[in-house]
Amino acid sequence: MKLLENIKNDIELYADAISQLIGIDVEIMGKNFKRLVGTGLLKDKVGQNMYQDSHVYRSVLYSGELCIIINPREEEICKTCPSREICKETLEISTPIFFNEDIVGVIGLICFDQKQKENFLLKKDLYINFIKQISLSITSRLHQENEKIIAKNNNELLLNIIDRIPDSIIITNEDKKIEMINKSGLTLLKNINSNSKIKINNETKMSDKKEFSLEYNNTTHDVIGDIIEINNSTDNSKTLYIFQESDKFRTYLQQINTNLSKNFIFSSPEMSLIYSKIYKVAKTTSTVFITGESGTGKEVVARLIHSNSDRKDKPFIAVNCGAIPDSLIESEFFGYVKGAFTGANPNGKIGFFEQANEGTIFLDEIGDMPLSLQVKLLRVLQEKVICPIGSNNSKKIDIRVIAATNREPEELVKENKFREDLYYRLNVFPIDIPPLRNRKKDIEDLAKYFIRKYSKLFNRSNIKISDEVMEFFQSYSWPGNIRELKNVTEYIVNVIEEKDNEILLKHLPNKLFKSSNIIEDKTLAEIEKETIQNLLIKYGSSSKDKEKISEILDIGIATLYRKIKLYNL
Repeated sequence: MKLLENIKNDIELYADAISQLIGIDVEIMGKNFKRLVGTGLLKDKVGQNMYQDSHVYRSVLYSGELCIIINPREEEICKTCPSREICKETLEISTPIFFNEDIVGVIGLICFDQKQKENFLLKKDLYINFIKQISLSITSRLHQENEKIIAKNNNELLLNIIDRIPDSIIITNEDKKIEMINKSGLTLLKNINSNSKIKINNETKMSDKKEFSLEYNNTTHDVIGDIIEINNSTDNSKTLYIFQESDKFRTYLQQINTNLSKNFIFSSPEMSLIYSKIYKVAKTTSTVFITGESGTGKEVVARLIHSNSDRKDKPFIAVNCGAIPDSLIESEFFGYVKGAFTGANPNGKIGFFEQANEGTIFLDEIGDMPLSLQVKLLRVLQEKVICPIGSNNSKKIDIRVIAATNREPEELVKENKFREDLYYRLNVFPIDIPPLRNRKKDIEDLAKYFIRKYSKLFNRSNIKISDEVMEFFQSYSWPGNIRELKNVTEYIVNVIEEKDNEILLKHLPNKLFKSSNIIEDKTLAEIEKETIQNLLIKYGSSSKDKEKISEILDIGIATLYRKIKLYNL
């Protein structure tokens, strides 16, 4: 039996233990009649086929019972043995080895002289019980080996399966050491091995997955995926990691829907979560309430929801609630019939709600909507009907409402500037867009996008953003958010010289250099160094330029030279 041969080293130890304790020779044979182990006079015959010399063993393999021959050559079983005439044994005991109720081998104890036999017979019962226990120990060891082989085969099968999965997969034990890694994981994580220990840092939520830094062997990879804890009955907990590179996942995420707006640029986990919400709510008819600072892209989000919904082929009507005069607001929203009031269009007017019928109406800056109109809006949301000014007939409408505000709606409710019942009616599916300063990963992507856009629009060759400018962009607070970044990049492409192909600090608008816009905590020395460095880049480093810089900083020229030397500028 192959399984018995797998534990040959162990059964050699068992045989030696029996031989030394009882003082007789031991051999162990598999059911294929191959002698696996032998001690003393039997040692030289290990590996040989025993079929011709296994008369008694064959009987044990057949019966499955222990056999004791106290008087070899004379007992009944010996009379049919072909080796009877040359047999030199004085005593023989044979016991079967079982595995799953099958007999897989035999343990034989053999005496070759009278003294060995007499010693054995003195403690026969004790030694017979001992040999039975050894047989059970071998059986137990066979089960362990079989479980090991099953586990190995299962692991090989599992690895064969997961190697066909494009995502990277790692399984770790309770010590976070790798037990299994697929081909994709080995390709992505170059210098990883089975002794590597996995550590997870910076875990954040992205879409319906997790973004985290996977650290091993002093190497870090930013990935996105799932971390699944597996607890089994043996308390040997394992962890399953299924992941892919962050950048590739973002690309995939942005390509999920072919209708994805080209203006919706992001790479931060914060906006990935926003996109996940957009993608989910777009397929429903739920009312959406978008909040966020001015310039964060609330209308872009609203249009993205509409363009990915079942209403994408129907009207999208965007209304700035704060830009309509109070005297016109009701007629603009509800429309009016012919002759409704003096000065009205003689043909009447279709209001925003009716224009958006079967489509989407986007109520931007809804926090500025007068309370009188808020009451009527609530009725429209509840009853889905409108009544134009001057008409006695109501019109049924089917609209999806997306509202937005750059103010805190809860505060407006507390100040009695916004109806609480309308707020809860609108706030079915809230989306809060974080300001640009809180999602720095998006700044670089957006800046490069706008530079490409305006370079193409103004027939300029490709312009690169220098590291210094990108570092400045990352540290700037962007109070106007994406709208401000868009305006800055348009300004840059307008003012940069044709011969310049890289954006430097000198090309930026002067207003950006106000220290109040820098949001990172810095020492006075760091601020001073950066200020001098920025001015040197902007105005130059000639003697005349330095005189101008000293005037701007209101310090002496000698002091400026000393600080330039101090900061190694």
